[in-house]
Amino acid sequence: MYNSFAKYEQDFRNWKDSDFSDVGPLTRDFLEHLKREEAPCKLWNHQKESVFRVVYSYELLQMRNVLLNIVTGGGKTAIIGAIMAWLKTCHNINKFMVLCPNTIVRDRLEDDFNNATVFRKFEFFPAGYEHYTNEMGLHIMEPGASPQGILENGIILGNIHQLYPSNINGERNLVYLMKYITDIAIFNDEAHNTPAPEYDSVLRLLSKKVKFRLDTTATPERADGKTPDSKMIYEYSISDAQAEVPPIIKSVVVYQPKISFVQLTYTNPETDEKRTIDEMDQEFQKIESGLTATQWVTDPDPMKKQIQIALERLNEQKKRAETLAGGKYKPILFVVAICIKDGEAAKSMLEKEFGIKTLLVTEDSDEKDRKEARKLGKKDSPYDAVVSVLMLREGWDVPEVCVILLLRKFSSRVYGQQVIGRGLRLNARGEDTQEFCAVIDHEKLNHQWLWDIVGAKVKKDIIQGDLFGIEDDLPPKRKPQVLFTPELLIEIPEPTGDEDTNFLDELEDIEVIQGDYPDWEKIMAGFEYGPEVEISKVEIEKIQGKKLGEETNFIELLEPPEKLLNKQE
Repeated sequence: MYNSFAKYEQDFRNWKDSDFSDVGPLTRDFLEHLKREEAPCKLWNHQKESVFRVVYSYELLQMRNVLLNIVTGGGKTAIIGAIMAWLKTCHNINKFMVLCPNTIVRDRLEDDFNNATVFRKFEFFPAGYEHYTNEMGLHIMEPGASPQGILENGIILGNIHQLYPSNINGERNLVYLMKYITDIAIFNDEAHNTPAPEYDSVLRLLSKKVKFRLDTTATPERADGKTPDSKMIYEYSISDAQAEVPPIIKSVVVYQPKISFVQLTYTNPETDEKRTIDEMDQEFQKIESGLTATQWVTDPDPMKKQIQIALERLNEQKKRAETLAGGKYKPILFVVAICIKDGEAAKSMLEKEFGIKTLLVTEDSDEKDRKEARKLGKKDSPYDAVVSVLMLREGWDVPEVCVILLLRKFSSRVYGQQVIGRGLRLNARGEDTQEFCAVIDHEKLNHQWLWDIVGAKVKKDIIQGDLFGIEDDLPPKRKPQVLFTPELLIEIPEPTGDEDTNFLDELEDIEVIQGDYPDWEKIMAGFEYGPEVEISKVEIEKIQGKKLGEETNFIELLEPPEKLLNKQE
């Protein structure tokens, strides 16, 4: 996605160095409050940088729709809370709506905003404005909830679907917002990954009320191939977070089974048709595009061998948790299956053949199982593994995910990064223990593009019984990318969208001049031939003749005279 802020980098640095000049005193005091060393809970540098860029974009560049591309585990909720506090303190905006794509994300945000938790934890409101914390009550838009809560609370949280006019709840919520709310700020936490037409329609309806909109995401590209219409002003990537000291997220180590040891084959239980991995590309593409409810299941032999390798990595991660982190967390295995039947087969094998208590979460799972998924990794959770069919993506944040087994192929950059992102959150924050997420991924799935993105260390030719020590496989530190000479940036204009150009109309405007060349002898004589150019032969195909002195359109075509042909030779 195009970085709209790149051309302002030097001016922005000068602004920070000048102690936030050219903004009002309230804003300047607020930013100094965020920088204070005595804060009970300090923001990370990239979180403060995010807030500073938002303020600069809003107050000095008059940008009203901006996007922060922040890696999973980078603390987006704290950034949102700080910006809410700034808008309320300095711009008298008192109503904030947080939109998310699904219930899992909503539940995580509810934990952070309920009882103004994030505002109290970081003490975002400066001295004299602490009472604003009590005005940050939370209303959750959900089926059956009265829209009256929209009026009575400062923060409105809900799935984007709760604003769709196609359902009664959504229509009622929209009416309250349009009729009773004057100014509002909208925060999209991964909500852009919803079907584009309805998402865009809701934002258009609310645009007259919205004074500011912030999109926060780890994957700005949408699953439909489009990007949000907001302007990206900051990108804090995986490599940036991994290069911090101490690191902010885990590193990734990929274990690829030896191809001759694990040969990927699949069976369709409905037809008994069998296929190899080389024959499955179209099926995987159909899964991602939602064109089919595939029933292909990984055959028992390759599934069992990959699970064995994954469980060996899980045991190693448990030893690391005990030795390096004092047993503060309980590592778990996350298996990504092809379909529900594939997931059921993986769960059955884990429990019956390996004795691993496993939770299966699919679109058919009830609310009880989804709640269990949120408790995974806790000491009181009975599960050591979870199997999912693309249900546990953005928003499912369980730091204890230390091993991921991929039974399916990803072509989408969005889905691939979202799944690996589930294993990036640290368990021991603030400690330089260099945690990493172990991923079991067959080389035939062709995921090298993904491992390049996350900076993974790839180990090949792994077989059952290959064991690694506590200090083994820690990837090297990565250096962050820093822009040193913004004045040398080449500005690339933003794309203007698809234009239906009628090239025939444009051709009609081109005047083509036809005519004779009376000075043809002079023109021909002006050509210069280099010493290596030689005219060795001229072929005369025909002669066009016309009788002189007669007004007639008759033209006679003659064969070349024999005398001319002889002269050529």
